Amino acid sequence: MYIEAVWGADPIERYGGIFQLDDNDTAAYHSPLARNATVRWNSRTFRPIVSEASTTVDLVVDFSEIDWDIAQKIYGWSALQYQAWLKGGVWNHGGTSRRVSIYPEGILELWLNNKHIFGGDFYSFGRAPIVFELAPGFNVVNVRLIRDVRSMGGSSSPTAHVLLRAEVVAADIDVDHDSILLPDVIAGRFVGRYGSVIVRNQATVWININRVRVITDEQSAVVLEQNLTITPGQSRPVRMRIDNLRNLTKSIKLVFDYELPDASSHRIVCEAQLRPANHSSLQRMTFLHPSGAVSYATLRPPPEKVDREVAILLNLHGAGVDADGDLARHMFDDAPDLPAWIVTPTGMTSWSGDDWHTWGFADALAAVEAILDWIDLVEWQGPDPYTSKILVAGHSNGGQGTWYFASHQPDRVLGAAAASGYLSIENYVPYVHWTEADPLQNAILHVARSNFRHELLAENFAGIPILQQHGSSDDNVPVYHSRLMNTLLCQLGIAAKYSEMPGTGHWIDGTMTTPSMMEFYLAHLNDTDAVSTAPVDFAFVVPNSHDMGPKYGIVVDQLSSPDRAGHIRVSVAQNGSVTRWHLSTQNIHRLHFDPGVQISNSPVEVMLDDMAHVFHLTNKTKSRSLVQAEANIWAWEVALDWRQLDKRYGRQRGALDAILRSEGVFEVVLCSNTSFHLAVQASRNFLQYFGADSNIIYREEYAEALTRRGNIVTIGLGRTIPRCAMPRFPISVEHDRLLLTTGSSKTVSIPLRPGMGGVWLRPLPQERLELVVWGHDEAGLQQAIRLIPTLTGAGQPDFVILGNEARWKGVGGAVAMGFLDRDWRISSASYIP
Repeated sequence: MYIEAVWGADPIERYGGIFQLDDNDTAAYHSPLARNATVRWNSRTFRPIVSEASTTVDLVVDFSEIDWDIAQKIYGWSALQYQAWLKGGVWNHGGTSRRVSIYPEGILELWLNNKHIFGGDFYSFGRAPIVFELAPGFNVVNVRLIRDVRSMGGSSSPTAHVLLRAEVVAADIDVDHDSILLPDVIAGRFVGRYGSVIVRNQATVWININRVRVITDEQSAVVLEQNLTITPGQSRPVRMRIDNLRNLTKSIKLVFDYELPDASSHRIVCEAQLRPANHSSLQRMTFLHPSGAVSYATLRPPPEKVDREVAILLNLHGAGVDADGDLARHMFDDAPDLPAWIVTPTGMTSWSGDDWHTWGFADALAAVEAILDWIDLVEWQGPDPYTSKILVAGHSNGGQGTWYFASHQPDRVLGAAAASGYLSIENYVPYVHWTEADPLQNAILHVARSNFRHELLAENFAGIPILQQHGSSDDNVPVYHSRLMNTLLCQLGIAAKYSEMPGTGHWIDGTMTTPSMMEFYLAHLNDTDAVSTAPVDFAFVVPNSHDMGPKYGIVVDQLSSPDRAGHIRVSVAQNGSVTRWHLSTQNIHRLHFDPGVQISNSPVEVMLDDMAHVFHLTNKTKSRSLVQAEANIWAWEVALDWRQLDKRYGRQRGALDAILRSEGVFEVVLCSNTSFHLAVQASRNFLQYFGADSNIIYREEYAEALTRRGNIVTIGLGRTIPRCAMPRFPISVEHDRLLLTTGSSKTVSIPLRPGMGGVWLRPLPQERLELVVWGHDEAGLQQAIRLIPTLTGAGQPDFVILGNEARWKGVGGAVAMGFLDRDWRISSASYIP
């Protein structure tokens, strides 16, 4: 996967960048892919499809002169990934500038004249185009092609296929009709409380949406909960509260009232079609993602005749699959009487946001919780859901998501069925062709991605019923992934049912309802009355992530160091009538026992490591923290509330992607007027890749942003970044240098140089986070802003300081990088000059 582009790693930057390259036929540049280690420019002609309102061009590029077959024999799929540049342009034949919306499908990075854009639309979501002013005459369009096996396939003649579409802007504001998200309708009422639609500001001034109304044949209702400000070029999902509407039929009208800075009022109207459903049919329900954006899932209720609580089957879709599309909607057609609440979340995108990890994982949990709200809305009279534990199943990327869910929430899982699932991003398409970097830099990337390395978390599956299903002829996710996990589980003494289907590929109709899958579902959907019993000996791995829940009731609140995973091995013994657990820990600083987890042999006494002291657990003390002091002595926490600003806890835990655990709209704070386009880019990428909403504000409103609920992204040049709320934060920007204070209180001074930039997390109250995106100059800021999460697997740690060489060296051009520990100190294994 060529997600190394997130780090820069563009070889032509060594020559000064795309604008400095001579594109005549004789100019040669070094490349390890081509004969004689050199490549030259070639002319390609692409014929656009032109209309009065738009121009579309398919850009299809291959390199037949490369011996891909021999490269693939040696390096596998990794050999079929490459990058290239296309230099071209678009003509504006008119005598005046024209504003256009540009849709860069399959493109991660491009230049439009002298404007650099990173993020684009690599997975072709089409949510947030680039609003651009085409000058009269020729306008430069330079496209960086990134060929990626996951999204473009593993064919032996790897072709890069992307699409550029430019649509002439017809109005100041555009309501994206294709983005309208509404729940289905039962008995004249929506089966969800919220709807949304993306609105784009195509003007050159800020726009304020001050009212949205829904009009039907019988009623009119205001559905906008608060005013929404949209900056020039920004797209935002407008959230609508629609649960008070009644007697709905076939369609509704949406009326948007908005205001321009000159106080003039305007209106735009669109129509939305409604889809009927009934209580027992598969239907689309909406709910709020924890960030406040509107999401949806499809829900198939259980047969109403069932007279007991019914378990939830969480069905995780694969990459590129629409949860409400034909493939996903018909996955369980062959099991009409399955006694389960079948819920298929989106993860907020067809790529599940971030492969069912931080963002998509939160969406899946929110979808499960939304079932209770659905029951209230539709006045369901059938069986209630059993919510304590969930049966998780998924195909392909959803199979990988099944591993993630089960390894991180083992006490919530009735069973896990992974169909054709890959194990981890690193094992799917290995990162063998990344630019060389210092071993410690590479190690930090591995640590940052270790939360998604299910091979390393296999111990966590102990006690969970598991089914693996895979086609032996799968050329999309090789069957090796399932065989490897089955082998790892066997080595750990964990039993897993394994079904390999001879001659079968990646997907066939009925994949999720094969006899082996149905047998597994029926066996474990009925386990709702069973109380877990902890084995005499068990162990589990604790990644540095807030997504990690309890294992047999043990909850780890903090690791000693973020540089490696935590480990706990437990021995269960009976001391007369008292159950005693002995925990042997590695890299664990703070833990507690979840009183809500029901275990037949729950501990009454606990011993920790080599201490002879016995801790007595009662209902009152179970949720109280046990803390390991510096002398390796465990004790009860004595502070009334240890969760203070200088402690890293809760949603703050993890690598840089912890910024995605926002409990409200992202606040993008702009500290320099010259960087306005970068703030719009960050907002566009949040919406494009996660379906997330973001509010762009200036530095003067920073204090107000601190009072709101969402995480903050602060973008600034030089010393414009506001001071950290936490005293003595270990990263600070001075007049001519950057100061890093290590965990041992050593101060490292890094002189500021052209092209330097960086990103780092900072704490905010109530588990919130701030991501600082800083540049010494514009070039450094452009490089740093690439590291805001977009593509999964890039491996950004808690802080990264990039030198100018990162533009072509990637992570090897980082001056400093690493992690911030439980006390917000720079960890000992960080890469520091």
